[in-house]
Amino acid sequence: MEILLRFVALGALILLGTVSTACTSGGTIAAGSMLAREDASGASSDGFPAPSQEMVWNAAMAVVRGAGYVPDPNLSRADAGRIETRWRLKMHPFSGMGTRERVTMKIAKVPKKSNYFRLETNVMAQANDNIKDPGNPISAEWTEGKRNAPAELMLNQRVELMFLQGDVSDKFRRQHDMSGTSERRYREPAKPEPQPLIPGFPVLK
Repeated sequence: MEILLRFVALGALILLGTVSTACTSGGTIAAGSMLAREDASGASSDGFPAPSQEMVWNAAMAVVRGAGYVPDPNLSRADAGRIETRWRLKMHPFSGMGTRERVTMKIAKVPKKSNYFRLETNVMAQANDNIKDPGNPISAEWTEGKRNAPAELMLNQRVELMFLQGDVSDKFRRQHDMSGTSERRYREPAKPEPQPLIPGFPVLK
């Protein structure tokens, strides 16, 4: 009985030590955890026409996967218009250089506009402050999350471009109340000029 009580006391001390370490780790948290005070807001789109919410959700899933994130099937639902990904890890041998990111995307109908939808995308980024073994994801100490605003805008724009191509017909624009000119919203980047293999020599064709 005395041995059992000693084991129970030892377990309680270990648990208290773990909690104390987590609370005094200088703003970092253990791997797999997240801070409650993270900014859950996100970049919002103005709204765009689409045949259905499910189609927007499928397009958003393709964009998110194409950007290198892995959607969590347990948290991503087409009927709820929501996509959440798992953490995308980029470990680094130096402390503070390793990062992880995850995406939360919400799809909502635009009020008083039939078949119009808007996106709100949150990309949360954290850095690994572990000093002893920064390349090991198990021992990572993640800082408080901060939004990656450029990534949020990029994801929103990629989804919109799948429904708002610049060469849509004038009839389509009238049906969906799309004001403005019919100029392309997205332009292909100019092709780079060919460079010679050896400086000073003509370009080989």
